[in-house]
Amino acid sequence: MKFSWFDKLLLVVVLLLVIALAALCIGIAMSFVTADMAAHVTGIVTNGMTENRLIMGGIGLVLLILAFRLFIAMGNRKQEQPAAAPRATSALILSGDNGSAFITLAAVDSMVQRHCRANPKVKECESSVTAIENTAVAIALKLVVSNETVLPEFTKALQDSLKEYIEMYCGITVRDVDVLIVSAPAPAKQPRVM
Repeated sequence: MKFSWFDKLLLVVVLLLVIALAALCIGIAMSFVTADMAAHVTGIVTNGMTENRLIMGGIGLVLLILAFRLFIAMGNRKQEQPAAAPRATSALILSGDNGSAFITLAAVDSMVQRHCRANPKVKECESSVTAIENTAVAIALKLVVSNETVLPEFTKALQDSLKEYIEMYCGITVRDVDVLIVSAPAPAKQPRVM
């Protein structure tokens, strides 16, 4: 539960009052505070003057409001967000008798970028690589391609070649290669027939 700074201040005031009340109880129990002392203080406060009674009533009302405010603050719990699972930053290349070898997703992403930019039809490329079960990856591409590109053939060929390239050079399985074309090529102009 999280308190605001105002609620924390109220809690400190209430706790100080509780400490004072506890000290008074201990003082009465140990005979440091006698009944005559308590009667004298009570007599001063309630000596029949209306101002003193109003002050005591006001103090009691303020303490009651503080207590209710703290009860409300305790009841207003914010829903704690579950901690996100840590994202994998690498994928397993191989595991053997001598240990394991991993490749970072940033290194795989660099290879994906290099492969895509080597294609003359790709003008711009953004990519992201995510690990799946620590032994496979999924690749997402956002591409701008050149004009006169036949998109179905181009995307199929790029997906196949990228999957083969990463699996051959990294030794990891590529589960998905998702391609998003963000700037479609302009269709070729057809000659007018008159």
